[in-house]
Amino acid sequence: MPCVPFALLLLPAVVARAPNILFVLADDLDFDYKQDRKAIMPHLRERLADGGLEFVNHVAVVPVCGPSRTSLLAGRYPHNVGYVANARAPSVAAWSKLQNDTLGRWMQRAGYHTAFLGKYINGMECDVPAGWHHWGGLTCTRLHGERLGGTYNYLNASQWRANFDDAGMLLGEKQVKIWGNVHQTAYLGEQTLEQVEIAVAKRRPFFVHVTPLTVHGGTCEGPQPEEKYAFWDPYWERYNYDPTPVGPYGEGKGTVLTGSPCPTRTHAWSYNALRNPHLPSWAAFANGTVPKHIAAEGNPHGLHARGCCDAWEADRQDFVYRNRTAAARDLDDMLGVILKGLDKMRLSDSTFVFFSSDNGFHLGEHRMLFGKTKPYATDVRLPMYVAGPGLPRGETRPLPTTHLDITATIAELGGAAKHAPHPLDGLSFKAALGSAPPALSEWRDFSFSEFYVNDNTWRNIRLIDHATGQPAWAFHWWCSNQSEVYREADDPFQMANVGGDDPTPFGRSIVRRYLPATEVLGACVGGACNRMPPAGTPSANPLPCHDPGELLHVDEAWMD
Repeated sequence: MPCVPFALLLLPAVVARAPNILFVLADDLDFDYKQDRKAIMPHLRERLADGGLEFVNHVAVVPVCGPSRTSLLAGRYPHNVGYVANARAPSVAAWSKLQNDTLGRWMQRAGYHTAFLGKYINGMECDVPAGWHHWGGLTCTRLHGERLGGTYNYLNASQWRANFDDAGMLLGEKQVKIWGNVHQTAYLGEQTLEQVEIAVAKRRPFFVHVTPLTVHGGTCEGPQPEEKYAFWDPYWERYNYDPTPVGPYGEGKGTVLTGSPCPTRTHAWSYNALRNPHLPSWAAFANGTVPKHIAAEGNPHGLHARGCCDAWEADRQDFVYRNRTAAARDLDDMLGVILKGLDKMRLSDSTFVFFSSDNGFHLGEHRMLFGKTKPYATDVRLPMYVAGPGLPRGETRPLPTTHLDITATIAELGGAAKHAPHPLDGLSFKAALGSAPPALSEWRDFSFSEFYVNDNTWRNIRLIDHATGQPAWAFHWWCSNQSEVYREADDPFQMANVGGDDPTPFGRSIVRRYLPATEVLGACVGGACNRMPPAGTPSANPLPCHDPGELLHVDEAWMD
């Protein structure tokens, strides 16, 4: 009798005809509130939007890189994961307990070949989690004293190459590849197909999670000659400072705008005529009080009458917007390489493809120069598409979804939910992938988001109108005991706060009814996270401003 490797004895039987699953997660790609993304991303439009389903009310449970990604991989809210602030020691310590047993590991136990490629978790890029067959995460910038390209260098990044068996044992040695003069979107697409080929050779379904840095700001150190290192060159747009001499309103004190997402030579100058759209929310709130730190952040020079941006800042925003648009084309090219490769291997008809972003992005809206981490729609609403075998084509779904729901859906599709070591906070929308999706009343008509960093600590509920499937209102509660309520049905840019220090009757009713709900949802576990707490729930208003240098209180019993 031939000897059977011990690792294979641990492998459960693969469900017959289990679907392949690919999840592409962009970085800082906002939903289409000021740009028709599908018009500049033809593969996204043709294969995922026209060829699949668009979930139009998709929301980040936390709108910033690291916490969003850890929550996705664990299928749990930040208040159950503990990673709430990028690269802060308590967050890193909390994720260190979990990272070897996440979605990739559950899919592996269900019989899948699993691979992770691209950006990992802030402050943990030196780690190589054992919960995947192949680990191709982008690395830290320095390892054992050696200088590496790191994650945020588009043309000189460094990447782990590590392989594991089904038991999580390392096969061979961990290696680091430095990609000199090669753009991230070029090799991540090809590597995705390489992992698919490995799965096919192993006669297994695959789950590949590819997470390009695009369209996040980074550096573009690479092939261009020294004389091209100018601030107007898209290849050398870095964190530039306001050169204006110091004036009576504080100009020239070092205002910083984000670095470029380093578009490739193919698309870098394709959008020179674009300007950052100055939507109604670009200059100011229309009325209603907002938290003081929001008003202060929206006026870096301290002169409210000038609104968001002086000429230099507005010009820089135009520059950032053009480069983000060009980088989106690069992202689409990578997506095209993957989808065409699946076609060539005749795997498209057996593969579910999910596409989304870790968080949104504001660029001038609400007078804030750039960034994320806020409860506004610019930051929390995200693009999300699904295409796959048997799915309707060119349809939309109004169900309010989050990344936790994507995790739950992938786990259900792959038969992996039973392998999760803890209850999942998301709700699988597998039933919504068919031709007769559930109504909001049968599924869930709200989404919940949270953030826990200093005075930017808040909780957010967004409700979807049952009749229209469009956002009805959004409620933000801050640790300063202040509220924001926006009637999004007639105020889509969230300009008029009907909550705040002087609320309207409607705003007061929302705060009174849903403030207790934010407290319950801010401590929910598992299925309770998908049920709106009933009216009459008592409120103690316990939302202190969280010090990210301290561990967020979580129930750690299931971590051990």
